[in-house]
Amino acid sequence: MSMLSDLANSEIYNPMKPETMFLRTGSGTVPANVPIMPVFSRALHSPKHALTSLMRVLRSPKRAMMLLPLVLLLPVMAAAADTHRFVNPYPELETYRHQLLEQNPELREYRSRYQSALQVVRQVGVLPDPELGIAYDLNPMDAGSVTGRFSVSAMQMFPWYGTLSSRQDQMRASAGVTRYQMNNRQLALWRDLQSVWLDLAGIALAVDVIGETLELVADLERQVQIRYEGARAGQADLLRIQMEQERIRTRISTFEDRKKPLIARFNSYLNRDTGAGVTLPGELANRPLPAKEGALRERMLAVRPEFDELNARRQMIREDEIQARLAGRPQFGLGLEVMGRDFGPMSANPGMKESFIGMATIRLPIYRSQYHARREQSVRDMESIAFRRESTENRLVTELEEVLEAWRDSERTLRLLRDELIPRANQALDILREGYASGTVRFDEVLGLQRELLDLELERIDALVAQNQAAIRLESLIADPAETELVNRPGSSD
Repeated sequence: MSMLSDLANSEIYNPMKPETMFLRTGSGTVPANVPIMPVFSRALHSPKHALTSLMRVLRSPKRAMMLLPLVLLLPVMAAAADTHRFVNPYPELETYRHQLLEQNPELREYRSRYQSALQVVRQVGVLPDPELGIAYDLNPMDAGSVTGRFSVSAMQMFPWYGTLSSRQDQMRASAGVTRYQMNNRQLALWRDLQSVWLDLAGIALAVDVIGETLELVADLERQVQIRYEGARAGQADLLRIQMEQERIRTRISTFEDRKKPLIARFNSYLNRDTGAGVTLPGELANRPLPAKEGALRERMLAVRPEFDELNARRQMIREDEIQARLAGRPQFGLGLEVMGRDFGPMSANPGMKESFIGMATIRLPIYRSQYHARREQSVRDMESIAFRRESTENRLVTELEEVLEAWRDSERTLRLLRDELIPRANQALDILREGYASGTVRFDEVLGLQRELLDLELERIDALVAQNQAAIRLESLIADPAETELVNRPGSSD
């Protein structure tokens, strides 16, 4: 269990040394090139991804034996991973999520770029085209047949063993960079789409609350009218209640106008008409944290696509360093030349037949400075990746703390409004309305508390929106895009 506990607290780490990637665990570092380790680490945070990796690795019987403990522990790890997931309280968003993944033009562009990058892998894995040479003797010593005056040669160059496979690995890593950039953008667009949707839901709820307040004010107006007709209230009270009604109607119009640009932006994410309708919830739900803050941090550092992108860039640099080393070794060429019986000096001997000549050529990499400089460049690029990973981790941890602080602040505000302020304000308003009906309370006290209650209700909606906004930001930080990306679906070319 200690090993499992250490792996559960592990995170991918890229040290300065360019030859090895490690998994940092609680008990030390373990080389990640052990076949079981990358799958184990990923499985702890994404069982679905682990199952895909298992099917690939299990083709080797030796690796299958090493992965047997992982197979037995997958149900436990799946249950643990579910604790990091938010339960989506809004089924309306599921339809929009599918539309976003399939219709958003920016994501479609990324998918096209990714598929295009995969085609480069096929291009760099083939030998260079052979060279064909044809010569014709214009002035033979003894003219004979026309075909005998030709010489035909063919030459095929061969790079050092491993060069082509290294180029393919580099292009796969380059395609992976595009894929992880797409994943990162997918999370950002999904977060932005939900954010706009929540703003629209907040506005709709605010309009409903203001509409209910307008009805309450209309009831109060009827009381004022009755008291005015009975000479128990002045005309000023009647005018003030009418002014309040107009102020509330204007507030509703302001909120309605705010919806139009938000609807246009929401529909632009889905690549549909800007005026298309948006389905909104009747109420916003409270969003609790799915796990403790320490577990959320570990989850974020394990699944963020930025780290996958850096690993892919690191692989590109490593393959470039390998190619620099292989480029410093000779390249070989093999060929064959067929000389006709009347080509060149062969025409001087009438008894000669066609001549077959085998050829070999070697490219000698004598000038070594370029290869040394290229390898040194790879080392420096590897260092920059390590520093970039460190800065990325710092940025994400800071963003996580900001999100958690926003969630805690909204939770405190909601608890105060829900449990203390709004119930007491409603109770006080009922008392004041009864007092105004009996003539013991001034009208301005009732009107002032009515405004205060409306402000509290709007503040509650703002706090709910803020909490949900923090929840979707947190979800985008800990979500594994590999579970939803379209290139992982059956039938994809990935």
